Amino acid sequence: MDLSHRALQKKLIIFLCIALLIFVILVARLFQLQVVNAGAFEEQLDRQTTRTIFTEAKRGDIISADGEVLATSIPFFRISLSHLADREKRSIVITNLAEILDDPEIDRESINEKVIAHGSRFFEPIPIITLPWDEQSIETITRLEERRADLPGIMIEEVPQRYYPFGSLAGHTIGHVGLISQGELEVFRDKVPRALFPFHAYSPYDTIGKIGIERAAELRDDIPIGLRGGKGKRIIEVDRAGRPVRELYNAPPTPGNNVHLTIDVSLQKVMEESLNTAIAAAQRQNPRAVAGAAVAIDVNTGAILAISSKPYINLNDFVDGSFNERRYYYENSELRPQFNRAISAAYPPGSTFKMITHIAALESGKVPLNHTIVCRGAYWIRPFISCIGVHGRLGFHRAIAVSCNTYVQDIAFIAGIDSIVDIGQQFGIGMESGSSDLFGEVAGILPSPQWKRDRSEMLIRRHENRRNDIERRFQDLRGEATFEELPELDIQRNRELANLETRFRREYNHETHWWPYDTFNTSIGQGAVTLTVLQLANYTATIANGGIRYVPYLIDRIENAQGDIVVQYEPVVAKVLDVSPASLTETIRGMYYTSHRSGGTARHLFMDFPSHVTVASKTGTAQTARGNHGVFVAFAPVDNPQIAIAVLVEYAGSGGRGAGPVARAVFREYFGLNN
Repeated sequence: MDLSHRALQKKLIIFLCIALLIFVILVARLFQLQVVNAGAFEEQLDRQTTRTIFTEAKRGDIISADGEVLATSIPFFRISLSHLADREKRSIVITNLAEILDDPEIDRESINEKVIAHGSRFFEPIPIITLPWDEQSIETITRLEERRADLPGIMIEEVPQRYYPFGSLAGHTIGHVGLISQGELEVFRDKVPRALFPFHAYSPYDTIGKIGIERAAELRDDIPIGLRGGKGKRIIEVDRAGRPVRELYNAPPTPGNNVHLTIDVSLQKVMEESLNTAIAAAQRQNPRAVAGAAVAIDVNTGAILAISSKPYINLNDFVDGSFNERRYYYENSELRPQFNRAISAAYPPGSTFKMITHIAALESGKVPLNHTIVCRGAYWIRPFISCIGVHGRLGFHRAIAVSCNTYVQDIAFIAGIDSIVDIGQQFGIGMESGSSDLFGEVAGILPSPQWKRDRSEMLIRRHENRRNDIERRFQDLRGEATFEELPELDIQRNRELANLETRFRREYNHETHWWPYDTFNTSIGQGAVTLTVLQLANYTATIANGGIRYVPYLIDRIENAQGDIVVQYEPVVAKVLDVSPASLTETIRGMYYTSHRSGGTARHLFMDFPSHVTVASKTGTAQTARGNHGVFVAFAPVDNPQIAIAVLVEYAGSGGRGAGPVARAVFREYFGLNN
């Protein structure tokens, strides 16, 4: 027993020694891990956080025909907040950030709103503020960097932001960018083929072209990435303070393509300055005269040389935060400066439409060129629409020159409305131009017997709505009436329904049947006729070039960032008119008389022009319920047409005095007469 007891005791001692050794080893290892190597493990932990950053591409420049940069991108600082799961830590970071930024518009509440709006997209940093590259912003960035330890998750990156060197010049045409809306996101989400550009899809914090060329050239079917360019992607390791440690992956962005326009800056400046002057002059006579538009177009290609809408918009206001400060101006319901009056407004053309009627009369074969009448101040068939004067006996050419309503109504009555509609449609009246460069264009109206018949469904629907309103109103009254009052209510209801029916039959007959006065009004550009200023310019150019209607365009070519041509656009013919050269020639002769013969309504504008710059023109006074717009169209030179122009100044009265000076100024600049 003693021997066995000693053996057992010896084994226990050995076991205890082994256990003690193991314990000492474990303690030593634990000491090494927690004390000796603590710094190394902490550093390794810090390096285990990664950030995925989609880098914005530099948006392509928009450049004028004479090489001026109209839109470009300049560097800005964007401060973003990465996802922080710890709400308490996130709250502290937001408080610290608001304190350092010291911006009344970027306080704790506004930052929290951005975080909440961001939702569950944890992989995307939340943009907080974008700062311009200036001394004050650099000071702000420096303060942020100095307090990095208090700002985990805050990211600072350099991003391109849109800048418009000329501010308001051709503002409606160039357009501007803005934050993408939910509706736009759904429409554009899959516009970029992911197989070719996996990182380029739109996300909720992207900017997108909102109007003008910025919108039209955002993405084009013939170019995969257009003005916008394609995003890049970076994956970086950051420490717990958000400081970059190393870059794991970098796919650089693809710069956007540069868009070269047909607009000439010098011509555009003259057009805008003269249009401002014309509006100011008209406003002295009529306070409502605050707006206008003008378009100059290359007669032989359809290229738009200058295009303007007033009141102006300063494009930088929409990207640098100034919009809120000037909201009172941009949201003024009278001025409506954001409305592009050159392509999105349809106006009655007044007498500038008369060339359509003159050409239609000759083409009908019912009106000879030597047809004359005696104008006594009004047409002699009801409703006796008045003329602008008493012109006596006159013929085809002089009727254009002096803008005689009586002559035009007479030849329209002889030729018939179908001839006028046919010629108007060939010239593109009442339809969009077909240009993919013009965002927001409207069609206008070319009234016809069929157009009036097509209104029947609208009139019937409106009549039914009115009848239902009466029925509902009397149903409510019956519910509140006493038994004795019901018979009187029924009599009143039946009387109102009968009156409504009588008015409807009269209105339906009037609005769906084509009457002679419809022809008379249409022939002189009044009644239901409406055109855009662009249509007026293009219709004038089509007369000038002998009957070829081109599709107007603004984009001449698109180049990539290296300067290589991606697409060169060529003129596109929309329609070769089925009109005899003689009809166009004789109409042009009448327009020439307007500018150069005694009694011509525009002779005062071009009397001092040299003999090699002869002008064919037509004045117009477009009558509206609130006043008369001044309208003017012209082209030059008559023997070798190059440029056509249309001008409209709201409530300016006559076209020759109110709108003509704009055309004169543009022609002087184009033909170098100012030199």
